[in-house]
Amino acid sequence: MTQKEQEELRELQKKLFDSRITLGDIEVRMARLKTQKKSTLFDVENIATTLTQYQEGLDKKYGEPKKAILEAGGLK
Repeated sequence: MTQKEQEELRELQKKLFDSRITLGDIEVRMARLKTQKKSTLFDVENIATTLTQYQEGLDKKYGEPKKAILEAGGLK
């Protein structure tokens, strides 16, 4: 094998190694994003439930017309 062929072989092996490392890094980031997405979805569900309960409490306290006022921009 010539020196040039050996250098080409090493270069191709290095490129393959580097690409595999990059792929692994991408997989780790994707797994972290999936975890973050699940956590954020959980937060959204909890906040939506809390908001609904709060709005229901306001409806009981002030009646339905106040809900329309709140949605329009505030209490008067």
